[in-house]
Amino acid sequence: MTPQHRVPRRTRAVSVASEAWRNLTSGTSRPLSVVLLLVVVLGGVACADIRTIVGLSQDALAYRESGAAVEVFAAEGAVSGQRCDALGSLPGVMGAGATRQADLQATFLTAPRAGIVTIEATPGLAGVLGIDEVTGAGEWLSDQAVDTLGADAGTVVPTGQGSVTIAATYAYPDDAGDRTLAYAAISPVPADGDFDACWVLTWPPSQTIDALVRATYSGDPADAGSSSFGQLNTRLGATFDGVELFEGRATATAPILAALFGLVLGALVVWVRRLEIAGALHARVSKAALISQILLELVVLTVASIVILLPATYVLAVQGNPDPWWPAWIAGFRAVLTGSLAVLMGAVLTAATMSERRLFRYFKDR
Repeated sequence: MTPQHRVPRRTRAVSVASEAWRNLTSGTSRPLSVVLLLVVVLGGVACADIRTIVGLSQDALAYRESGAAVEVFAAEGAVSGQRCDALGSLPGVMGAGATRQADLQATFLTAPRAGIVTIEATPGLAGVLGIDEVTGAGEWLSDQAVDTLGADAGTVVPTGQGSVTIAATYAYPDDAGDRTLAYAAISPVPADGDFDACWVLTWPPSQTIDALVRATYSGDPADAGSSSFGQLNTRLGATFDGVELFEGRATATAPILAALFGLVLGALVVWVRRLEIAGALHARVSKAALISQILLELVVLTVASIVILLPATYVLAVQGNPDPWWPAWIAGFRAVLTGSLAVLMGAVLTAATMSERRLFRYFKDR
């Protein structure tokens, strides 16, 4: 009995790879059409999700810059500077500082009738105003005051009481309800003593901090009713729930849509080649070898589409994004990866259902 000749695994693998390569280069596997569909559909879904997420980041920035995330507790001469400043160390608090009007109002000689108000503030107010860099000792100038005086950070400005250095500048929302700091020069002072107001910036906005802000009141309990507490700017709403907006975004189902498309595309790619596949099975090519060959072809095509989409999605994740780019990119690119894997799955499942017994029917239906 003659022993059956067995083809070495290495030889079979080389044969499968070479056949897959021939199909790709000859156009049998429709490489251009498949890559184009993957790039257009999966890329479109991913890019839509990425830009939606970037839009949410822009909305969050606009909310913060409008002052909507700032709470102001006002009680003239009855706010503890130390308690207010200490709030800045709490989780979720980006800045907390107390303010009061200075007893001695500076007269800026370059604009003596400008009416710029001199405010004293605890150091923690810098976080509320978004002041990241302070060039030494000196005053913080609002953007409107900067325009009037023509001064910037590092500039020495003459006043009726002597020269002062502008250590930092800050932008103040035009539509803020409290205009105290809109046209002002702020002098940082120690947190000792009582102040007129406590300003607290929390992100994300949380009402759990409200009681602690009110607790900065240091006056007579009988007069507590005369104090006020509220949002600096109410135009954009009382809250901004970033998590809810992210989870409820219209493009949250992008990976699911991409997966459905991938399954259909993978199945279609194999189905249009059903006559070729059935013929190969009739010629005693093993189904495992055929599936491996088809899988290899589609791996090449999906990888090619991923390589094309990498820079495109990166650019869209970076452009106009006030936050780090990678969370938006990863969230959106999941659709590309999910859809690519679904293409492979759809192709394998469809190829597995094909049989040489259907060769004649495939031939009739061609």
